[in-house]
Amino acid sequence: MDDHLKPLALARTGYEAYADYTEGKTFDGRDMPAWDDLGDPIQNAWAMAAGAIYHAILTPPGGGR
Repeated sequence: MDDHLKPLALARTGYEAYADYTEGKTFDGRDMPAWDDLGDPIQNAWAMAAGAIYHAILTPPGGGR
C-alpha cells in the first residue's frame, strides 16, 4: 500500500481538511490543535475512521456477495 493510503496518513489528510473547512475550529468553536499535538489516542481514532471510509469505498454494496 502506498504511504499516502495508509490509515494514519489518510487520517491526517481528513483532519487537516476538516480544519481547513472549519477555519481551525472544533464543533464548539474552540481552536483545533495541530495534528502532531493530538496524541496517539485521538490520531488512532481518526485513523480508524479513515480506514473505515477507505474500506467502504473498496467494498462493493452487499459486501461483494
